Amino acid sequence: MKSRRPPITITLLLAGCAGAPTSTPTPSAKAPAPVMSSQAPIAIRHAALDVDPVAVGLTAEGINALCDQSLATADKLLGEVRALASAKDEALTWDSTLGKLDKARLAVRNSGDFPALMAVAHPDEAVRNSAKLCEPKVDKFDTAFFLDREIAGVVKRYAAKKETLSAPRARLLEHMLRDYRRNGLELDAAGQKRLTELNESLTKLGQEFDTNLANSALFLEATPNALEGLPPSYIETHKPGANGKVKITTDYPDYFPVIQYAKNRVFALELYKMFDNRAADKNVAVLEKIFVLRREKAKLLGYATWADYVLEPRMAKTSGTVASFLGGLRTHLKKKGDEELKDFIAMHVKLGGKATDAIPISDRIYLEDQVRKEKYGLDSQELSKYFEVTRVKQGILDITSKLFGISYKTIQSPKWHDDVEVVEVSDTASKRVLGRFYFDLYPREGKYKHAAVFSIRETRTMDDGSRLMPIAAIECNFPKPGKTPALLAHHDVTTFFHEFGHVLHHLLSESELVSFAGTSVARDFVEAPSQMLEEWGWSKETLDVFAKHVDTNAPIPNDLFEAMHRSRGFGIGLTTQRQLFLAALDQTYHTRAPGFDSTEVLKEVQNDYLPFKYVEGTHFQATFGHLIGYDAGYYGYQWALSIAHDLFTRFEKDGIMNTKTAAEYRNAVLSKGGSEDEAKLVAHFLGRAPSDTAYRSFLLKAPPAKATVKTAK
Repeated sequence: MKSRRPPITITLLLAGCAGAPTSTPTPSAKAPAPVMSSQAPIAIRHAALDVDPVAVGLTAEGINALCDQSLATADKLLGEVRALASAKDEALTWDSTLGKLDKARLAVRNSGDFPALMAVAHPDEAVRNSAKLCEPKVDKFDTAFFLDREIAGVVKRYAAKKETLSAPRARLLEHMLRDYRRNGLELDAAGQKRLTELNESLTKLGQEFDTNLANSALFLEATPNALEGLPPSYIETHKPGANGKVKITTDYPDYFPVIQYAKNRVFALELYKMFDNRAADKNVAVLEKIFVLRREKAKLLGYATWADYVLEPRMAKTSGTVASFLGGLRTHLKKKGDEELKDFIAMHVKLGGKATDAIPISDRIYLEDQVRKEKYGLDSQELSKYFEVTRVKQGILDITSKLFGISYKTIQSPKWHDDVEVVEVSDTASKRVLGRFYFDLYPREGKYKHAAVFSIRETRTMDDGSRLMPIAAIECNFPKPGKTPALLAHHDVTTFFHEFGHVLHHLLSESELVSFAGTSVARDFVEAPSQMLEEWGWSKETLDVFAKHVDTNAPIPNDLFEAMHRSRGFGIGLTTQRQLFLAALDQTYHTRAPGFDSTEVLKEVQNDYLPFKYVEGTHFQATFGHLIGYDAGYYGYQWALSIAHDLFTRFEKDGIMNTKTAAEYRNAVLSKGGSEDEAKLVAHFLGRAPSDTAYRSFLLKAPPAKATVKTAK
């Protein structure tokens, strides 16, 4: 999840960046116009909380109206609470105070969530630019809300009544009082003025960082020989130009196949350098300004560091806890990482290198793939022939439909691009419509370049007892079906499962309050349900549902499947060490006093954490998008992964397609959102306290002699 400012803000669920990247072809030069329904966009009813953002927000004018009118709705609701400042205590009820503030939150989410998506997904640059104007408005609204002493006074007076509340309502009250303090209510006038300035500056700089990175369009030209080793499908879509050379960009679809497969490692290193210098001429300076302003804001609010400020409402709570967590995993993995490195060095020597060479970081994925092929018999290019993208998509729908008792139906509805597919989700037993989501799976110019799920509208229980239908979009950059088969690497398949886990978390919510709906959970927990769903991409039982050879339609043969599983444990030590490096870099940037050279810190932390040393002249921090919106929170991927493996122990025991277990999981975890403490949600499902035993065991597990399949009981 990625957002500018909790707790009332835009939600973006990020996943692909933490796991394996996608491998896709170059976006087309020109995207089709957005697809609209024959009916003209409806006007937004004032004070309407059930607005359909997509129906009104597909044009520059519509996106502005959605933002402004939804904020006006929120402001009207806040005014009604503010009017209670002079009312008698008996007028202060849940519905008139916190209940109304929760409705205001829905209006604010309506104002900002869809514009956040359109800012990175709409094919029309004018609409994207118009959508970007909304975020500063939302942040300004948030700041003003938390500094509103009249509304805060009403909330505190209501709290003093000590009414008996349900657990979710009591939790919202507790969080609201905490967040008033965290957002500056107790500051004097001068402090509040400076806080407002800091928030506005941080929003602007964050947008600048993201825009610079999105607009980076670097490329190298390669001779066809330099692409030896790349899959035929890649070669087919990368033809030489008039000068006889092939243009290879730093976009994910071009970059990662070269890094993984190209035999010309000199070219791969040059492309790596360019990739880690995207927007560096602008973003290094932007980032270092951000670090200074974040530290100033943290100090202003009474926190020692930005990390301490960010972590307080999360499961970890403190930077000390995070440091201990990362340090424990680092020690746990050291021996395994050292053993894997020996295999890397041996393969490097076999391919013509010297044992004394410093292996460049650009060769990490390449050598890992080569070792898997030789030592474990896994041919990743052969495996990809079983993962045609439309079959993978249908397989995920079929598996999750059966598992969770839900049905999918493609519907005709307004959308922003021809490639987008609109899907309605219903409960199979009751036939009740649960929500809607948008498949936006293929790359194009101006589109978000990673893999993520965006909230479009949240859910809550409405006044008449009905449930507001949640809406989400899954944004990916998979190869688009065309003249040649659109094949996914296996890591793309697990990424697809991961992202769909976020979709389910969003759509299967039954939370009474929008404040705790769906993925509105602690940020170091939000990835756990989606990380757990990745395991369905490793099971023979589930892979056989959709993994068919592109030419023969045969399922994955046992020997290839077993090779896939044997090789799974290899490289995990070094891969996890890289994740720990990224988390440590993020924490160092946000615990060290600003004024440092961010490139020198990058060099220091990388050389400390990884056997692959820093490449001089590169500026990875300028491309590290998680530093904007996931700041001081990157550790959360490892934290949540530990929880995910713990949750999965139930399915390992009961069967991966056990519908009874899935129903219990849906009820205990997915439906609750953030309505209860996250550790309690896990305990309810597992029947015991959470534990990191399963994850630590997984990290050190030796490759099995033969993969086994557990079927549903």
